[in-house]
Amino acid sequence: MNPLKLAILALLLLPIAEIYVLIRVGSVLGFLPTLMLLGSAALAGTYLMQTQGLKTFGRIQQSLEAGRLPAQDMIEGGLILAAGILLLIPGFISDGASLVLLLPASRRWLADHLVNHVLQGFQPAAPPDSGSRTIEGQFRRED
Repeated sequence: MNPLKLAILALLLLPIAEIYVLIRVGSVLGFLPTLMLLGSAALAGTYLMQTQGLKTFGRIQQSLEAGRLPAQDMIEGGLILAAGILLLIPGFISDGASLVLLLPASRRWLADHLVNHVLQGFQPAAPPDSGSRTIEGQFRRED
């Protein structure tokens, strides 16, 4: 399936799944405990996002100062941003996914997977051979 169609399908199905899970959890725990659980997950996610984001930003700065390309840390920063966006969506599924992205071990594993498997096909093109094609000629500037 096309990745764009898959993303659109996920965006359409996520609210339905979130509402379903919210109703099921609310019917088991009650309204107030469900609301408190959602609030505490959002607070924990916000705290983790802030601390992990600052640590990742520090590692990016250290890599740049050392003259290394911070590819791994940049991808981790993008995953932290994605976790922050998921925290904005009210519900247990998105909060759980954001907390998984905010945990350093799972985030590093996912970033490693992205670098090694997904982004491997995106190699920069080789520069053209500069000496193989020479066009000789004369020109005159006319103003």
